[in-house]
Amino acid sequence: MKKGTIVKVSGPLVVATGLPEAKMFDVVRVGEEGLIGEIIEVHGELLSIQVYEETSGIGPGDPVISTGL
Repeated sequence: MKKGTIVKVSGPLVVATGLPEAKMFDVVRVGEEGLIGEIIEVHGELLSIQVYEETSGIGPGDPVISTGL
């Protein structure tokens, strides 16, 4: 599994970097809690991720892990 890093959190939207192979609609695990999210936008190395759970407690520097799905 590939691992990226959160750079910004704004409510259910998380911006991350460090997953160059990621594609639109890939499922990722966000933060130490492994919250489920889906990549909804790709801008170069920046990924916008829609998280489907409460994002309080996660922030910049936390991991984003590709599930390969």
